[in-house]
Amino acid sequence: MKLSPTLMFLLGACAVFVLSPFIPSWLLKITVGTTVGALLLMVAVLIVLQGDIVLGIATFLAVAALFLEHRRRTVAKVQSTLIAEKRPLDIKELDTPAPDLVPGEIHPPPKESDVEDVGFEPTDESGKNDYEGIGVSQDDKVPPMETVPPRPGEVSEMFQGKGLAAI
Repeated sequence: MKLSPTLMFLLGACAVFVLSPFIPSWLLKITVGTTVGALLLMVAVLIVLQGDIVLGIATFLAVAALFLEHRRRTVAKVQSTLIAEKRPLDIKELDTPAPDLVPGEIHPPPKESDVEDVGFEPTDESGKNDYEGIGVSQDDKVPPMETVPPRPGEVSEMFQGKGLAAI
């Protein structure tokens, strides 16, 4: 059985797509990590895409897998450095002051609060909790504006009378 060049190209693109997590980082850095390498890969995708649409899509997917794998490894490096810098603090270290940024730095003592601790129960100063009803209604209803008649039929007559509508 003889393999056609198209089938071999498709198998190669599929192999790059599937095996991209196992490609060495130095090879990804050369091909995808540099501007020249990235431009060459994009030009290759465009050239193959002009020749055959199926091969072009396969090439695009293989190149996209290379780009994504390179970005994934870059993000993993950054995350590992950020996580390595953070270490959990011991509870005993909370009382120790931070080291001086400038030699001879003076830190004033913290101010104490003038107000005593207050509970959440009501006090004499907090007011009373009695409800006093209002004798006069606060319902200030205003009659509708005189420019709007109460019935829809009169609205159209009003607009016709003013020359704003013609039926």
